[in-house]
Amino acid sequence: MSNQLWFHATLVAIFIGLYGWYHSITDHALQLDFVARTTANLKLPYMEFSGKLEQSPGDLREHKLIKLSNNLLVMCAKDVDATQAAASLSINIGSLDDPSELNGLAHFLEHMLFMAKKYPDESEYIAFIKKNAGEYNAFTSLHSTTYFFGITNQVLEETLDRFSRFFIDPLFAPSSVTRELHAVDSEHKGNLQSDLRRAFQLNRALSNTSHPYSYFSTGNLETLRDSSQQRGLDIRNEMIRFYETYYSADIMKLAVVGNHSIEQLVEWSVAKFSDIKSKGNTKPQVIGQPLTSDVMGKVVHYQTLSNIYLLSLEFGLPEFKAQYKTRPDLYLELLFKRQTPGSLFHYLKQKGWAADINTDTLSQDMDGFNMFEIEINMTPDGLKHYNNIIRAVFEYLRVLVAYGPQKLFYDEISAVTELNFRFYETPGVVNWVLDRSQRCHNPHIVPEHYLSAGNGVLDFSYKDVADFMTHLHPQNYRVFLGAQNHSDVEFTTTEKYFGTPYRVDTLPLNLTDETIMYWTEQYRFHLPTPNSFIPKSTKVVGKIMPPTEVALAPSLLYRTDAYELWFKQDDQFARPHGYIRVEIAYAQTAPLSFDRAAAQLLDKYVAIILDGELYNAKVAGMDYSVSFLTTKVDIEVSGFSAKLQNLVDAILHRLKTLNIEDHIFQDSLTQMRQNYQNKRNRQPFQQLQRIEHPHFNLAYVWSFETLEQQLANITIDSLQRLVTSAFERTYAKIIVSGNYYESDAVDTARNVQQILDSQPLSADKQVHGRVVAIEPGHYIHRTQMSDASSLNGASLVTIYCGSQLSAKDRVITELLAHINGSPFFDMLRTKEQLGYVVYASKVSYETGRMMLVFNAQSEVNPAYLTQRTDKFIRDIRQHIHDHSIEEFDALVLSQIAIKTAKLKSIEDEATQFWEPISTGVYDFDYLVQEIAQLKLLSKEDLLEAWDMYVNPNTAVNYTRIDSQIWPVKSVYPQDSKLSTYPNSVISLFGCLHSNGLVEIGIAELYKFVQHAALSNNVNDSLSDLEELYFSKHATAQTLERITTDDSRIGTAVEMALQDIARSTHKFRSLTGDFGTKNMRQTLDGKWIIDNIDSFKAMQKLYDLAEPETSLAPKYTN
Repeated sequence: MSNQLWFHATLVAIFIGLYGWYHSITDHALQLDFVARTTANLKLPYMEFSGKLEQSPGDLREHKLIKLSNNLLVMCAKDVDATQAAASLSINIGSLDDPSELNGLAHFLEHMLFMAKKYPDESEYIAFIKKNAGEYNAFTSLHSTTYFFGITNQVLEETLDRFSRFFIDPLFAPSSVTRELHAVDSEHKGNLQSDLRRAFQLNRALSNTSHPYSYFSTGNLETLRDSSQQRGLDIRNEMIRFYETYYSADIMKLAVVGNHSIEQLVEWSVAKFSDIKSKGNTKPQVIGQPLTSDVMGKVVHYQTLSNIYLLSLEFGLPEFKAQYKTRPDLYLELLFKRQTPGSLFHYLKQKGWAADINTDTLSQDMDGFNMFEIEINMTPDGLKHYNNIIRAVFEYLRVLVAYGPQKLFYDEISAVTELNFRFYETPGVVNWVLDRSQRCHNPHIVPEHYLSAGNGVLDFSYKDVADFMTHLHPQNYRVFLGAQNHSDVEFTTTEKYFGTPYRVDTLPLNLTDETIMYWTEQYRFHLPTPNSFIPKSTKVVGKIMPPTEVALAPSLLYRTDAYELWFKQDDQFARPHGYIRVEIAYAQTAPLSFDRAAAQLLDKYVAIILDGELYNAKVAGMDYSVSFLTTKVDIEVSGFSAKLQNLVDAILHRLKTLNIEDHIFQDSLTQMRQNYQNKRNRQPFQQLQRIEHPHFNLAYVWSFETLEQQLANITIDSLQRLVTSAFERTYAKIIVSGNYYESDAVDTARNVQQILDSQPLSADKQVHGRVVAIEPGHYIHRTQMSDASSLNGASLVTIYCGSQLSAKDRVITELLAHINGSPFFDMLRTKEQLGYVVYASKVSYETGRMMLVFNAQSEVNPAYLTQRTDKFIRDIRQHIHDHSIEEFDALVLSQIAIKTAKLKSIEDEATQFWEPISTGVYDFDYLVQEIAQLKLLSKEDLLEAWDMYVNPNTAVNYTRIDSQIWPVKSVYPQDSKLSTYPNSVISLFGCLHSNGLVEIGIAELYKFVQHAALSNNVNDSLSDLEELYFSKHATAQTLERITTDDSRIGTAVEMALQDIARSTHKFRSLTGDFGTKNMRQTLDGKWIIDNIDSFKAMQKLYDLAEPETSLAPKYTN
């Protein structure tokens, strides 16, 4: 061994020894703070923290911090108001601990851990959770893996028993290995269109390759299955070895919350989790920095899928977990995001180079290293001047260093965190357990802070901020430049796992040496002025009422021809928070696509203006949203109540006096074009659910392609006319809720009217959003992904059910969606491995009909996905029928528990009030109505609704839309094929092609299926298919795939035979024949929709909902 190697080895040994010594000292100190206890019933031993937990006076939960005999730390919380319970267990082992030869192993283990020897049924846990109105999930981060669930309180003990066994006697069923390997692979492929993921992986790949940060953390078939096989390893054995090596109780943190007594929660925690093995501190120590000198000083140009322009400056940092109470990174975040004169952001906006700035670290809890990133969302002109932007960043940093850390600005952060801590808003049970279980991995956090870490008051440290800034210098950074197109840049390499084209160059000397500090611009950076939005008063004005006396609706104070004012003083939260919302309807004829595009462009323009001017309000603990919609302006503010009215006034004044300026207009146009174009790169299931579904069902919604085209017709003058005319005649709906007196609400309404200074808009001149009344029938609409690299397509089946205005219909549809969810996932995701994204849910709009939706995303062709959804829908009725009375009653009770859950904040309550106000129905008791209907329901009601709406053989007004989005690489069926061949044959044709079996044409395949249907024998048909068409051309390996499960060919053949043998059922329009309107039908009677806008033009609109109650304002003058 050379002297140099010996020296490095010695240093590593010393470091590991010091680390172990430090942890032994820390563990010994922890032991002194815990006292021995036994549980009340089973007399099981555990240790209880004897000190005082730092707890907000606003946190009414009862807590206990305990340590089990295996050293597992547990935080228990009793919440008497919680209708749900939850638990989360986090292990301080993540993807940084993957073996170098098996990237993604920690993630694969996470997928495999949901079965135990005590509960060996692979779907038992999921079914149990869903049956009890619960949720569950897990995720793997760089440094930890976290598992969690939420469930009804009544079954918390049973769920904890199932949950704990994952870590005591996991099954790791061999039958699940292939399925979960494909699930991991599918998850990765679903991320391929994410520019965020692509950039992150490129960042890691270009780091020090000997550091685990450079690994590929998600994993795929190549890094797990193939890599293990190439090395003669069994992937299941390697995964079990990983579990046995690292999954130790000593590095686990558990959080449990429910409405049971704290003693009971402790009893269950000790009884269920003490058998997890203690193996000592098994956390491997990450040594070294991934941003070594050889990877710094580089500029990386890379290609994005979305139309964006990103500049990232990345600095290497040491670990700063010990600074959890001072958080120096937040000081820099505050100053970089400030948009006041003298700031970097103000300068870049003034130059027209940037739209947004963000700063971030990897995670405050990283081991051994960290990074600080300054990310600038540039304009196209900014990309051309990225060198100048970098110079500006370092000049701003130089100014900040010269001024030195300023307590004044840190005090702004600290003041808000102190108020948030003092008037703590209890988070939901799932969010709370997730937060507590993950945060406490930091060994520097003392037990007293286990409850408050991340929420407590921050302390200013001049030294910590100054030390942090010493790392932000020109010799310690690298640059990433992302855009769809880079002029004069030729990409030389492609990232391995996401296929991102990129090029690495050395930064020029004038961007890495002291010359970068030579600032020649006239602009002078300086520190911002104090934040005027920081609240001074925290007086609480409301009186807390007993739960039975809490007002269930706001009071209508005034209703005039110009506005209506609703008010509710806080009577249950006792916090200095408020919520104000102002919805201003303006004069508008029936909107056209131009009007919607203009409104969205104005919305973007307003966001650019207000984000700069009102950033201080967000720092001060207030939030706001301003939406310029096609027929109204919606202003929503919430947070500390003292200055919310000032915030509303500031927003209204800015809107009322808005003058459209050319450079901001051009920036808005650029960003809107980017937004529209980037919608094409969303994942397929998102495009169907979030874009196409509203397009089908809402009257004044158009495709983003249509809206993008309309941008060319919008001028500065036309946008100015929209701003001016919008406030000439108005009608305002206003709610003021929270820490206010009635007089405050009246003042708010008066100010709104004075600032608007407009004429009243009569009810008959107001244009409201309308819902499309889809005529009964079965429809199909298909489109293609625009991104040629996308591997996935998707299928969305929408079935229209009862009225959204009927409480009974609403709860029936909710129950049906809930019952469908678990078995639909189990069939398509778990058993058939059709993709990572599979779900069933319900959707509704303001009026119209409730809808059941079934969404699946997969590499398998969408026609096949739709057929499998058909199969599920045909079979699920029996599953509903088989529910016992006890199971059905438990399902109903779980839904009631959700609807009776106590609200967590003033904002939650006010938001619940707002929907009845905005829709004009004023049914503030809608939850009471739904609970009453739930108590009357029987299983027969669900079956009756299923047959009335969902079952195609019995539904008189059967209404359904099959939406499909096809990847470019699939064999996309033209409309002529849809009219000529059954969906099942198109599905089979797609499966054959995706497996390389391309010798047979679709016409020939259809004839084959028709003939094979006479015998209706799947195995014989597969043999005939092979013999007739493929034996002469296909390879033996390809032929073998015909009968494998993952080829789906056998299932596709079976479905085709059944489809042909089954008598064809035609879904004709009940009130007219769309054939007279140039619409065609498939062989099985589905109407083919070529153009959604044309289709909507044939439909009627639902009437607006009528108010459920007559409105009687408290005051008339």
